[in-house]
Amino acid sequence: SYVITMPKLKEGYFKYSKERFRLYVREKGWSPNIYTVAKTKPATLLIQSASYKVFRTSDEKVVIPYNTGSDNSTMLSYDSEGNYFDLDMTMLEPGYTFAFQFSFYEDSTGAYREQPNIFKFRMLEEEL
Repeated sequence: SYVITMPKLKEGYFKYSKERFRLYVREKGWSPNIYTVAKTKPATLLIQSASYKVFRTSDEKVVIPYNTGSDNSTMLSYDSEGNYFDLDMTMLEPGYTFAFQFSFYEDSTGAYREQPNIFKFRMLEEEL
């Protein structure tokens, strides 16, 4: 089990933008010692194989499904700061609330497991 947050997720986004979303992931049950408390925050756990989906919250219609097969379009990348993905927001209709959900590959089962965390955001009408 993991604790997952999206630290810079905004409440709303505009249609004609491209956004970078980052995840912060750590093991559930993490217990800091004196050294880790002195640090600003624990390092993020890198998930080697993770995918995202986007769904509309009003009717739970999946707008962007997990693509974990030969088309890896929803796979997360990672760098020294953790996992991230870029999303072209023009695919999402303004006026609706959408949500991200993530699936992580687990070696022990040989399959992806959907994480229970849901991160909501709203698509806004374009600024004038």
